[in-house]
Amino acid sequence: MQLKRLWEEKNHWLLVVWCVFSIIFRPGWGVFGLGVSAWLLLLYLTAPGSFWNLIATLNMNPDQVQTYLRRAIAHQPASPKPYINLALITARKKNWTEAISLLTEANKKPGKTLPPEIRNVWAVCYRETGNFEAARAIIESLVEAGYTNGKVYFNLAFTNYKAGALEEALKAAEKARTYNVSDPDPVLLIARIYFDRQDFASAKDNYEWCIKHTSWPVESYYWLGRSELELGLIDQACAHLATAVERITEDPLLSDVPQEEAQAWLDKARAQRPQKEEEETPAEPIPESSAETDANQS
Repeated sequence: MQLKRLWEEKNHWLLVVWCVFSIIFRPGWGVFGLGVSAWLLLLYLTAPGSFWNLIATLNMNPDQVQTYLRRAIAHQPASPKPYINLALITARKKNWTEAISLLTEANKKPGKTLPPEIRNVWAVCYRETGNFEAARAIIESLVEAGYTNGKVYFNLAFTNYKAGALEEALKAAEKARTYNVSDPDPVLLIARIYFDRQDFASAKDNYEWCIKHTSWPVESYYWLGRSELELGLIDQACAHLATAVERITEDPLLSDVPQEEAQAWLDKARAQRPQKEEEETPAEPIPESSAETDANQS
């Protein structure tokens, strides 16, 4: 089985050798084309999974890419590459369960284990399906193996947050931020953790930082307004919640908060505004002109 995987993953070197040979000895375009065709035929007959994976890689149509990758997997290749490629596509489409199944199958293939970055994606899939223990187990194995970066710690932080472990989530998010101090994602999570812990002042500070360091903040205005409302900063809360409603309406896909919810909180904030009573001043008497006075006297 390992020899089959080796052939499926290394057969392209035959094509490389043929290209080098053709460059040196110049057999002509016809002969060169025949050699490439022979290689493709050999690949199709001996490693159909790799053949269809290659066709998928060269294709620019997303739907056809999935079709070819599924065709590659149907041949049960020894190489995990078709499984990984299809899993990445399904994960981007948030088909988490299918992505988990594909990566689980890829991990069973003989030879090298899945690359660390792919295992981190595997953990994301488990996290999004609510299997936090499986997600944490994969992430912790990456950390123990020495594979650490901002994405790994952010994944750990978000997993702990969704599992309700706020203290562990905060520590991991702060660790993630050390890898890239200009990345707003860990700060957004830190702000949300502070908000859930009812530390609204810290949440406010972090959301203000995110708004300054994000090209088009949308949901951040909502949570900033909510934090200010809790702190009694009514006018600021109204202004930021109004901005949130406007931007969520314009770009609903950039926010997990629906426009109706943001509007409801904006209405609550406006209802807490102190009503300014208009001072009524008595009207001054209009002086009578001298002509009117003379007429009255007559």
